[in-house]
Amino acid sequence: MDSEKPPSLVNQGTREVETARVRTLMRRLLVALKARLDDELRAKQLTSSQWRFLHEVKERPGSSGAQLARACYVTPQSAQAMMAYAVERGWVTRGTHAENHRLVTARLTLEGERLLEYANGVLARLEAEAWAGVSLADLREMNRVMECGLKNLDA
Repeated sequence: MDSEKPPSLVNQGTREVETARVRTLMRRLLVALKARLDDELRAKQLTSSQWRFLHEVKERPGSSGAQLARACYVTPQSAQAMMAYAVERGWVTRGTHAENHRLVTARLTLEGERLLEYANGVLARLEAEAWAGVSLADLREMNRVMECGLKNLDA
């Protein structure tokens, strides 16, 4: 019987159950959001991974392929494939790094900017849908809790 266990063991079981539930729900939420984003971007021949790549190119113009790969959490080979596809589609232009001419850099074209703006709008709509009915205070508290977990793992 749980009441016979020391309080630390009773709480540990509940804590383990709840942390496992948090992990499962975070994963399900991210997978569902990615699936919906991919579904909605498919008409533009764009995936959520490619959206992330375009977003990073915009945020870090002139970044090398290796830098973009790290920012997108993909291998350099995957980043190179995304770069080639983006260039082929006319979303990105390649250049050379100002200091190291062996490094290939990327910048968004006007078409890439427009596509990124469209995709950002889709994502904003999906996020609003996902968090409908959740108060701003609750969102801030979730962010605080997630930041605490990240801080603990980085320690």
